[in-house]
Amino acid sequence: MSNVESRFLEFEGTEVREAEDGRRQITGIIMPWHGRYELKPGTFERFNRSAFDKSIAEHGDEISLFPQHNTTTHLPVGRAVSFENTNDGLVATFRMHKTRDAAEIIELAEGRDVTGLSVGFIPVRSRTDQEGENTIITRLEARLDHVGFVHRPAYKEAQVTAVRYDPDNPEVAPRLARWRGVWLA
Repeated sequence: MSNVESRFLEFEGTEVREAEDGRRQITGIIMPWHGRYELKPGTFERFNRSAFDKSIAEHGDEISLFPQHNTTTHLPVGRAVSFENTNDGLVATFRMHKTRDAAEIIELAEGRDVTGLSVGFIPVRSRTDQEGENTIITRLEARLDHVGFVHRPAYKEAQVTAVRYDPDNPEVAPRLARWRGVWLA
């Protein structure tokens, strides 16, 4: 099997939410469709909008979020619960685990102290074009392996758009839950 490659994405403008099970969620653009990454001088990479469609359909519910792409010595801090292919990029929502590392990542994201997401992928099909003196590699299909929460991103266009909690959880938001009719006695 090919080696997993990683691309880093910057995020900003964070909000926090909690899922129905009380776990918090992080949502963000994990791959911007209009971005280019300089692999080396004169060689750039970009992703086709459908590059991850097959791998998400086959195993999207198995995609985990790791601190700094550290898949060998760290356990995942979250698991993907949804993906949406938007005009801006591939948006993913991760349900965060109730661990110390996940809580630290939520704190860093909310405080905007760490501003990066990164895709770990295995290239499947690519096309290489020449634009002037530059070589452009377009990833037509790639197997999404994991996402990393990182300090130094490659794609500045990506951003976490939300870190959330469930407003219907009476322990987290009791007045709102009562108003919405889901108060549990």
